[in-house]
Amino acid sequence: MKKKKWYFIAGGILIVLVIAIAGISASNKNKKSTFEYYTVEKGNVSQEVTATGKVKPAEAIDFAFEASGKVAAVNVKVGDKVESGKVMASLKNNDVSAQVSQASAGVEAAKSVIAQYQAQLDVQKVKLQELKNGSRPEEIQLTQIKIDSAKKSVEDAEENLKNVQSKAQTDLAQLYSDCANTASSSVSTGTNSLSTITDIQYAHFMGSDQYSNAIADSKSNAIATLLGGIGDTGRWNFWSLSSLNGGAKASTAAAQADPTETKTIKALYDTKSGLEKVKITLDAIPMNEAITAAEKSSVTLEKSSINAQITNITAKIKSIDTQKSINQNLITGAQAQLNQAKNSLTSAEQEMTIKKAGATNEQIQSQEAAIRQVEANISTQYAQIRSAQASLASVSAQLSKTVLTSSISGTVTKIDVKVGELSSPSKPVISVMTDAKFKVEANIPEADIAKIGVGNITKISLDAYGAGVIFDAKVVKVDPAETVVDGVSTYKVTFEFDGEDERIKSGMTANITISTAKQEGVLMIPQRALVKKGNETFVLTSEDGKSTKEVKVEVGLVGSDGNIEIALGLKEGDKIVNPSSVKK
Repeated sequence: MKKKKWYFIAGGILIVLVIAIAGISASNKNKKSTFEYYTVEKGNVSQEVTATGKVKPAEAIDFAFEASGKVAAVNVKVGDKVESGKVMASLKNNDVSAQVSQASAGVEAAKSVIAQYQAQLDVQKVKLQELKNGSRPEEIQLTQIKIDSAKKSVEDAEENLKNVQSKAQTDLAQLYSDCANTASSSVSTGTNSLSTITDIQYAHFMGSDQYSNAIADSKSNAIATLLGGIGDTGRWNFWSLSSLNGGAKASTAAAQADPTETKTIKALYDTKSGLEKVKITLDAIPMNEAITAAEKSSVTLEKSSINAQITNITAKIKSIDTQKSINQNLITGAQAQLNQAKNSLTSAEQEMTIKKAGATNEQIQSQEAAIRQVEANISTQYAQIRSAQASLASVSAQLSKTVLTSSISGTVTKIDVKVGELSSPSKPVISVMTDAKFKVEANIPEADIAKIGVGNITKISLDAYGAGVIFDAKVVKVDPAETVVDGVSTYKVTFEFDGEDERIKSGMTANITISTAKQEGVLMIPQRALVKKGNETFVLTSEDGKSTKEVKVEVGLVGSDGNIEIALGLKEGDKIVNPSSVKK
């Protein structure tokens, strides 16, 4: 009985374990994505056209303009050796050349705008991701460091402003004191000049004649302004003048005792006015035989001294304005630094508030709208660049029709055109005998002929040697006129081998692969990953492995290997869903 009971217990436990394991397995199975993914990679996208042709003996190729016009230049003569790519003749094409330049500039301009928009898109996507992620602790810490630094900058700027203001006051006070002392010195100089004038006056001009009266009147005015004399002081002796303490003398004394701006400026202007009147008095002394040579010399010396003092006082007056302007500029600059520091602090504090609060739905929606707007701008620009490229291709094709270029290396055997003549389209004008022994001709269907151009790189295998033996060649001629084969419009294309090879025989069947276009280092995905809806193209992405989201893309060159270029909408490393793995 005990054994049976144990078996029942063990069996129960086993059943529970099986159920638990099955549940976990089912849960994991439900979590596992059933989608198949592709990775966006960078690589080369090549477009190719394949055809079958026959090896034929090489012969002279006749070259003709594809457009009509007047011949502008013939660059070869019969017997000349020409290399492939040599321009042999050309029609007048100034208008078309200008159109090519204009169209080319339009393409480059559109590319530049796309690059700018793409950079904006990358920035906007980063901002959106940052909004969704919210602020990390490190970001909060960095913002706090920014706030602390901004506060220190404000303190430093406030201290600097105080220092600048204090220094401005000190410098100005020192200047006022210096100006007051200068004015006092100038008053003394003017007083000494009055002493010299008085000596000459008492020696020669104390009468009532014209000179004596003029000197006395001028002297009286000078004394009134410089020393504060009242009344008729024109004939006072120097001892009487020494007792006067008014006028500029009083102003300078007041400024020296209290060098404020008002008192200092008054002292300077009073002193200047007094000196100017002393100068007038000196000029009133006649420099004639009435006075001695020594007295003339004294008058000249005093004039020079007074002029120097006037110049000095004038400079001091100007220096006050200059110092005030310098001070104001320094204070304004210090105040601007303080304002900037305060703005930086406010900005940092607002940034902290935003980081701590996190992004709102409105902010995220606004950012998503900004991204959609930039994507719309890019899409518009791609449409414009395609239009510009189409215009460029069109005018370039027109230009190429006016230039006759040898597609083979060989010898010119015939020239049937002259400069100034009118040339008709498709009329052979120059013949070149190729250096090669063999060529390959193939008829290309109308659907593919637009992709092929002279000079396209070509790989050829010959049935006689198998697909592993490849011969290099290039397109040397595309017939402009159609050839109908089995009721289908085709165009004969001529290929020339890059070098001679004794294995090549006339009549051999050639398998031709023409490289018509190539984009290197571009984003690419399998073409089957695309979803078409009307005129728009999408890819599918998935964030949870269960549901998909459509992402609009712009595509470029379609490769012959099944890959396609992605011009817009994805970046390298993105994972996209294979539409065929999505259950309907």
